[in-house]
Amino acid sequence: MEKIIFQEEQKSNLVWLTIILLISLFSVVTPFAYGIYLQEVLHKPFGNNPVSTGTLVVIGLASVILIGATNFLLVSMRLKIKVTNEALWVSFPPLKRWKKITPEMIHHYEIRTYNAQREFGGHGLKRTRKAGTSYTLGGNVGLQLYFVGGKKFLIGTQKKQALEYAMRKLMTGENKDGL
Repeated sequence: MEKIIFQEEQKSNLVWLTIILLISLFSVVTPFAYGIYLQEVLHKPFGNNPVSTGTLVVIGLASVILIGATNFLLVSMRLKIKVTNEALWVSFPPLKRWKKITPEMIHHYEIRTYNAQREFGGHGLKRTRKAGTSYTLGGNVGLQLYFVGGKKFLIGTQKKQALEYAMRKLMTGENKDGL
């Protein structure tokens, strides 16, 4: 049975982006609502080349659904890290499910400071040729994994000492049953 040595869950802290999305939602809904009101209540055409009210409703609803889904995705993003006596587990719901990384896959690792913007083009789920893959939601400290095949993977953390301790336990096999 796998024993959990370390667990961390980070939530996206993008309040400013949520505000921008809500403002954009309002700025998209307002003209469509005005156009529908103009055509249905005042019986005047909306714009120089008016479309049907049904078209306004469909385009307006599609815009609301797209912006709403984007906002939901950003608000529900999480970075989950778990170290057990068998493996390192990482997920980035709702985009990525649990990924299992065993000690045999890791050539070496380090806890390091990084610059998300310079190295990966920002926080989030990123992949570059030079820097590899990163799962980050904020901050500038992460667990850098160097895989046996040469690939790199950076996982952001807010609990660097606890994660470093757990990784040391995992890599040395200190917590395995019978040792």
